[in-house]
Amino acid sequence: MEVHNHDVKEQKSSFESKGFDPDKRVEPVPLKHGSGIVAHEKHTQNDLSGVNKENLDDNGTKYRETDHLLPNTQYELNGYKYETDNKGRIKSAEGKIRIKDPDYGRNMENVRKYKSQEYNLSDDRGHLIANQFGGSDRLGNVVPMDAKLNKSDYNRVENTLADAVKNGADVKLKVEPIYGNDSSRPSDFQVSYSIDGDKTVVVFKNKSEAKS
Repeated sequence: MEVHNHDVKEQKSSFESKGFDPDKRVEPVPLKHGSGIVAHEKHTQNDLSGVNKENLDDNGTKYRETDHLLPNTQYELNGYKYETDNKGRIKSAEGKIRIKDPDYGRNMENVRKYKSQEYNLSDDRGHLIANQFGGSDRLGNVVPMDAKLNKSDYNRVENTLADAVKNGADVKLKVEPIYGNDSSRPSDFQVSYSIDGDKTVVVFKNKSEAKS
C-alpha cells in the first residue's frame, strides 16, 4: 500500500456502496468507452406522507432534521454510505466510485452555509464525495473545507480517481473527517482509496497549506 505523508496515518477500511436517493435516484449504466460506471440521477416521488423527503436517505430512513444531521446515524445518499458521530457530525463517507453523467445537473440546497456547521471565511462547502462521482450536494455530504485545499490537493485526488475509473479500474474511496473537541469544522481529512486493490492513505490538514 502506498502512503503519502501529509501527517499521514494508515487505516484499514471497508468499502460498500448500495441504495437509492429519494431526491435523485442513482442508476449505474455502462460507459460507452471503457468499463467505468456512469451515475444517472432522476427525480422521484416519495410516498411517505407527512415527512419531508429531503430529510430521508436512499432507503427512506430519516437522517437529518432541517440543518442538522441526526447523531449516531448510518445513511446512504446516491449510493454512498455515511455515518455520523454522537454530535451529528459526519465521521465517514465511502463507496465504490463511479462517474456521473455530465448531462445531469446539480441539486443544490438554497443555503450558503448550514447553521449546524462552523465555517471560516476562507471555507468552501466541501463535498466529501465529489459531485463528479454523483456525490450529493446536500448537508449529508458537505462539510466546511478550506477553499484552497478543496480546489488543489483534495481536487487532485478526486481527479486521480476519476481518471482511474474512466480507464476501467475498480476504485473505492473512504473519507473520514477528523474533529477537534466539540468543533463541527474538521481539523483534518483522512482519505483512503484503492485502485484495483492498490491502497493509499493520505491525511490533509483543513487549512491553507495545499499547493495551488
